[in-house]
Amino acid sequence: MSSELLTVTGTVYFRERIALPPGAIATIKLVDAEGEVLAGTAVETGAVPTEFTLSADPALAPDPEQLFIWAALRSEVGTWGTTELVPVADDANAVLLTKIED
Repeated sequence: MSSELLTVTGTVYFRERIALPPGAIATIKLVDAEGEVLAGTAVETGAVPTEFTLSADPALAPDPEQLFIWAALRSEVGTWGTTELVPVADDANAVLLTKIED
């Protein structure tokens, strides 16, 4: 039995040119095609892009082609998120977040 984890890395970012106040939280989840969460992390950040690493048991993801990223960033100045699930790329994943109106 292999002890290697499935690891997905990347960055989340948005296009607005604003400074994030201290305490902003980026939440990133690795999900399968059915929306089942395989891994997740929350990162405190003060700037974008924000790097992330997700690790999951490869037995939970028999088809790596069917993995997706969901992300959100919340702060005092607004909330940004993915409007659709983002397919996982083989190399670095750059996930664009869109401003979510209150």
